[in-house]
Amino acid sequence: MELTLQTRDSETGEIQQALEKIDPRKVGVVAVNVWNFHWCKTATMRVDAIVPRLNKALEAAREMGMTVMLCPSDVVDNYAGFPQREAIFALPKVDVPVVEDVRCPPVPDAGGGACGKERCAVNYGWNAMHPAFKIGAHDLMPDTQAEVYAICQERGLSHLLYVGFHTQVCLLGKPMGLKNMKAAGLRCLLARGMTDAHPGYAPERGFTPDLNTRQVVAHFENHLAPTIHLEEELEKLGKWGSAWVVDPVRFAPWGTPNRPHLFEQPVTVTLEAPLQAGADIHYTLDGSTPTLASSRYSNPFVIKNSRHVKAVAFRDGNAVSVESEGLFVKMGPEPPKPDIAIGDLTPIRNVGFGHTYSGATRYSAGALPPQVDKSNRGQELRINRQTYKHGMGVRAPCALAYSIEPNYQRFVALAGADENIVSVSHGSNLAKYPSIVFIDGVEAAASPVMRIQFPAWRFNVAIPKDAKLISLVTMDAGDGSREDLGNWLDTGFVVAK
Repeated sequence: MELTLQTRDSETGEIQQALEKIDPRKVGVVAVNVWNFHWCKTATMRVDAIVPRLNKALEAAREMGMTVMLCPSDVVDNYAGFPQREAIFALPKVDVPVVEDVRCPPVPDAGGGACGKERCAVNYGWNAMHPAFKIGAHDLMPDTQAEVYAICQERGLSHLLYVGFHTQVCLLGKPMGLKNMKAAGLRCLLARGMTDAHPGYAPERGFTPDLNTRQVVAHFENHLAPTIHLEEELEKLGKWGSAWVVDPVRFAPWGTPNRPHLFEQPVTVTLEAPLQAGADIHYTLDGSTPTLASSRYSNPFVIKNSRHVKAVAFRDGNAVSVESEGLFVKMGPEPPKPDIAIGDLTPIRNVGFGHTYSGATRYSAGALPPQVDKSNRGQELRINRQTYKHGMGVRAPCALAYSIEPNYQRFVALAGADENIVSVSHGSNLAKYPSIVFIDGVEAAASPVMRIQFPAWRFNVAIPKDAKLISLVTMDAGDGSREDLGNWLDTGFVVAK
């Protein structure tokens, strides 16, 4: 195959292109960190957005005889026993030469979070590759520079083509990354349409995650390695369909129903379809499917109240993107502190995670009955990097019911996912799991899905006249209840004075 390689003049930044003929059997495609989670919800969804495109490209690469290497770095050991990983340990041991002293000026730090003024809290919750990312039967899973080099030696590979995430961090810093393999003498290339930078977002100055990625790609072209437009190269070879619809419209910030974007101040939302040149984006704010008659996106827009946004890109009257959505939930004001705390009351119903037999609950391993003034596992009550003295630590699913006295006027509470899990190895492998919904009463009030390191949801509910019972329910979010530890904080009743 003959590839068009793109670089930039080191002084002027002017784009330069050259052709290079390569035997595809001498090419290894390295997919870096296609993870199933990231502490930044927008970064997580940007991986989700590119996975369908990656699947198409890697399928074509396999058909052409390229060696596909899947490198999830941090979580590669979670693939112990997979033949793609175990095959690595049968390779002959080889010494990795230092052929080139690779130097690359620092890439500007975008901040590591693409949710705007909200600063994402760091945790290492990913525990696998994206569930939709396809693993080929003959793919390999190396992790180190030596393992990638051994594959190249055994298979006679001369070129490595990089796809994946997060470009300026992982391809420069990871042992199997582009910089290290170039130093070992491999000819390294970057697929510029199938990578994504460790993102940042500052809409007030026009800085978006996609602009960030373009800047990082240009930095690589200027200082480190040529790039190719892999889709165009595959289309020339009859391996890519120009009419394929595989990408969603990209949001920034990108909250979803299962990981909503909570806000107090108005949020500026940017929509982009960077791989659909000339397309118009149409969107709705009420959760309905966009059509050509829906609002046309021209500039970032401001959301002041809760909105369920959906978007589709169109060209010549036809959809050229899949429908995508963003959920933005406005938080109410802080409630007052209760006059009567639920920790001082005896519930008339108390059920939790386990088996109920003859009216008694046998709690499962890792779950306890609701704990007063501590988490369900006996630790301090922690939500969103804050510690609270008073509340109730529960394990979803859980229901606590209390009698309502005549002088109770309002129910008040803060509620969220307990985050003690982050104190151990930054939540490695587990921080992706907590996802909880809090409900008080029947059709009285409910939180959106609450995730690790979200701000606490605020309840301030007037108690209906003649109400006799209030039920505080903590549910899983429909994705199972693993690590679903929740905290009700400063919870109780405001009474008539």
